[in-house]
Amino acid sequence: MAIMIVMAMRENEFELKLGRIGHERSSSLARVRASVRQRAGVSRGPKSGYAPRAGIKAHFRKGSAGKARPVMASSRRVVVKARFVVHGGGKCAPLRAHVSYLAREQGQARGEPGLERAVDYLQREETPNARLSFYDGGAQDLDGNAITAGWADDSRHFRLIISAEDGEALGDLRPMIREVMSDLERQVGTKLEWVAVDHWDTDNPHTHVLVRGRRSDGQDLFIPSKVISHGIREKAQAVVTRVLGPRLEADIARDRWREIDDVRVTPLDRQLVQAQGASGHIVIHRPDLIARLERLEGWGLATRGVQGWRIAPDLFGKLKAMEQHAQVETAVSGHLSEGRPLPVLAAVLGERLEGMLVHLGPSGDLDDNFVAVIETGRAELRYARFERQADMVQLDGAMPGAQVAFEPNLAEIRPSDRAIVDIADRTGGLYSAEHHLAEAPSVSRGLVQANIRRLEAMRRMSLVSRTSEGDFLVGHDHLKRALMYEERVARRYPLSASVASYWSLEEQINAIGPTRLDRVLAGEAASPEGTSAFARQHAAALQQRRLFLIDQGWLGPNEQALSRDAMRRMAETELRGVADDLSAEIGKPVLSVRMNAVSGVYARRIDLAQGRVALIVGERHANLVPWRPALERFAGREVIGELRAQGMSWQLQRGVGISLPPMG
Repeated sequence: MAIMIVMAMRENEFELKLGRIGHERSSSLARVRASVRQRAGVSRGPKSGYAPRAGIKAHFRKGSAGKARPVMASSRRVVVKARFVVHGGGKCAPLRAHVSYLAREQGQARGEPGLERAVDYLQREETPNARLSFYDGGAQDLDGNAITAGWADDSRHFRLIISAEDGEALGDLRPMIREVMSDLERQVGTKLEWVAVDHWDTDNPHTHVLVRGRRSDGQDLFIPSKVISHGIREKAQAVVTRVLGPRLEADIARDRWREIDDVRVTPLDRQLVQAQGASGHIVIHRPDLIARLERLEGWGLATRGVQGWRIAPDLFGKLKAMEQHAQVETAVSGHLSEGRPLPVLAAVLGERLEGMLVHLGPSGDLDDNFVAVIETGRAELRYARFERQADMVQLDGAMPGAQVAFEPNLAEIRPSDRAIVDIADRTGGLYSAEHHLAEAPSVSRGLVQANIRRLEAMRRMSLVSRTSEGDFLVGHDHLKRALMYEERVARRYPLSASVASYWSLEEQINAIGPTRLDRVLAGEAASPEGTSAFARQHAAALQQRRLFLIDQGWLGPNEQALSRDAMRRMAETELRGVADDLSAEIGKPVLSVRMNAVSGVYARRIDLAQGRVALIVGERHANLVPWRPALERFAGREVIGELRAQGMSWQLQRGVGISLPPMG
């Protein structure tokens, strides 16, 4: 038995290994790395969206490297992003949308406007994955929608992105992902239900993993923060390093120089921020950092002077904005107006913008946030990012061609704030649901619950406090505090999304119901400003719509404006036609008249020419009612709606549910 000394990559560090001479790992490692380089030289990996057929066979024997070692500079780099998503009410629509996005499903061609726009929350048939299939620990070619459908009643699920820097050299990513997930099961002490899909359509191949938020014993799954922040990444790096071998100094230097031109926050930028002196100047001599400073200078994010370099304030925020801008430009690169691309600009805060929807999609692979891009009448593309649930619900289902508006959020005192103050004045500065119902027995419970949610949001900002009994303490300056809350919300969410019409201009021309074009003809809305191609298309569609209305008798040949009475009758006609179709489908009457109170299961939303409506299915009949974003929290559940001055107020129905017929 001989003692073999294996030198580590770092100077003056060594590790004793016992083994026989002739069984050194270095010789086999050299052969493996030579094989890897040979593979990498033949092909840099596919860019078509499909994984390569071959990779390093099974990534060697699972667990052959033993426990994961501390991450060193020589370790292969793996980026891991992780988060959990709370489901909330409804049938977990965000998870369905995310699975469809991961599978890169292609949207179905649109047919005639009408019921094909419906979203059925009770029995929804998902389209099969168009290109990519999922896999788990033991199987592949799985349907991600079918598997995750059983997660709808869970409180949460987890999302992981695992991206090995040398993923192309690995080839097949599945063995590495399966080993990482097996180790995660060991760390959390339970069998996990998960599915994954590999994406090869970016510069770095990466894997999306969805993990069910429930343990094998039925309890909620909690993954320790240490495992989320370090454990998964260290295991993945250990696996990749075991397969491909440690990084050489030349590899490390090459990667560092590659970051110089990246339009994103890089490790070089973090080092520059740390290198700032007390005066804010940077005096540094590393060639790669100097090159990065010169690149930042070209972008207007750094300046050089006698005392050294200075970087722009909020460097990271500005780089993230540049990265998002580049992503938007890539997303809309195929959109041409009269054969030429349009300038891409961020939405102007404080200014209302309306136009035709060009692109709508997640702002990042891991995010629930959405970026919407519209073409305005001034021959430009404007984009805005939305992360509030209400905005995403508004945009959900909007297709390219829909008319979307970006509305500035204004800080103002709400009627609910005044109602809260009024009740607190009578109860000695206290507010609760019991206090409100005692002082105003006829008030809607839905409005009371909305007040509670608003006060709880203010409490999380330390603007309101609660007693030990759970009552809210409402001070004499509550309206001032409510305005402070609105101002903070407006700073965080400067824009809101609204959809003027879920139908395109072409679909509106021959629609039975009142459209966005009709609102323009009635003088309730304005045509887009400018002389762009979109503005001309809108003008042409408006003229064709006018001829259609004259032909149908809704507008006289000499009338300049469409009457409100005509629009009301058109809306009734459209609703009656949809109600008849739905009645035949569900086997019970569907009422389209507005009622003071409605109860039943929120089963479906439908995008009509007049706007979005909701189908509420009761025991004896169903109702078509105006849709509100708040309804999405109750999708597939039994609700009660009460008609108020500002519309229907919704809350959950307590008690035994009803049985419903299948809905296709």
